[in-house]
Amino acid sequence: MGATGGAARPIIPILKATGLLNQTGAPTELYAQFQTDAGRPAAALKALRNGFAEVFRRNQYAHKAEEAALVDVIVAITGLPKKEGIVRYILNTFQSFQDYAKQAREDGKPEDLNDAGQSHDSPPPPPSDQNGGGNGRLQLAYNINVVLPETTNVEVYNAIFKSLKANLLA
Repeated sequence: MGATGGAARPIIPILKATGLLNQTGAPTELYAQFQTDAGRPAAALKALRNGFAEVFRRNQYAHKAEEAALVDVIVAITGLPKKEGIVRYILNTFQSFQDYAKQAREDGKPEDLNDAGQSHDSPPPPPSDQNGGGNGRLQLAYNINVVLPETTNVEVYNAIFKSLKANLLA
């Protein structure tokens, strides 16, 4: 995937979350499918649905969504501001898989493509973002799940999120 040395280590949890690796780190059947040209779009879509289940609960066509729509969904899920770096990291990770999954059909087969590599029934894709999104390299994102206590005191939530921001996002 283009990552070598110590930089590749954080990719393993992402590949496990997407189902490309099992919990022991061994490649899965989905990974084998991803390695083939014909199976790559469907495998990427399945990996996206595994790793970004909440995004797909909110937008079942997220693999074909534009960047602005994806940012809105990520912001809604995380509660972070749009300008927060973590939002961009999550988006870049999603878009790395999305680049492959856009050609997948809902039935799991690759779309019928014309000679230019575009679907017969869809408009041409927009030019890729030169600042990080569509460069073909796998980018990283970390998912942090916070279990919040049940309370009606908003100050408890404010203290938790202030602490998270100060210690994790600094």
